[in-house]
Amino acid sequence: MPSPTESPFTWSVAPTLKVLALRTPTLPPATATNAVLAGHAPWVVDPATPHAAERDRLVDALEALRDSGEGPRGIVLTHHHADHIGAAAYLSERLGLEIWAHARTAELIADTLTVSHTLADGDDLDGWRVLHTPGHASGHIVLFDEVRGFMVGGDMLASVGTIVVDPPDGHMATYLASLARLRELGPKVIVPAHGAPIDRPVALIDHYVAHRLQREARVASALGPEPRPLDLITRAAYPELAPVLLPLAARSALAHLEKLWEEGRAAPHEAPVDTQGRRPTVSPQLLWRAA
Repeated sequence: MPSPTESPFTWSVAPTLKVLALRTPTLPPATATNAVLAGHAPWVVDPATPHAAERDRLVDALEALRDSGEGPRGIVLTHHHADHIGAAAYLSERLGLEIWAHARTAELIADTLTVSHTLADGDDLDGWRVLHTPGHASGHIVLFDEVRGFMVGGDMLASVGTIVVDPPDGHMATYLASLARLRELGPKVIVPAHGAPIDRPVALIDHYVAHRLQREARVASALGPEPRPLDLITRAAYPELAPVLLPLAARSALAHLEKLWEEGRAAPHEAPVDTQGRRPTVSPQLLWRAA
């Protein structure tokens, strides 16, 4: 794993990949979101912090690069979640940087933030290949330097905390498929949004997939012939969690139930309603039984 460096950067993986962890209101145990500088004239990926002092740290680092002739090219958002976009508007106005994101992300944040350029799978950003990796979020992207094997991973993996898959925008089967795609590419280092750079990413992807499937099996085992509410299923599938964490776990349990339903292994007591024009939306109020 790359060693922490002197200020201003928290980690420096390579001259073309630097990380500044900035305090954000994110899900515990994480307390920060990584602002990643990708490239010599870097793209600023996920400038997330809403806190003035933390924004100033990022601006100072970027202005120092600009003074050295390597000023930032623009802002890239991996997805729309609040703990990834909190400083985007401020940074765009302060440094005159345009914002780039997947079209779906642009749609989801249109009321609060203007995306100047939309990105699609396969686009090239100065040697960084854009990969559309939905599942955690429908517009999620990662950046991949295929020559060096570096990947800016957003919320596909984390080295602090876990990844929540929250329907309806989150979709468990799609998330697992996106992880499988990243594994096939064989990245050497993934810089996640939360925590230190990951220097054995394939092993961590394998761990993530195994963990999700084990949890899926627990959710399936919590089902019986009679319909049960989500809270009872969650308590049975997450017995190790403190009660305060169960509402968050219920969101992932619902994502597992949706996947089991799609595979014909679980059945809701009434058909989910198509409310978004994409797929039926599973409600937390649904009762579930084994199929």
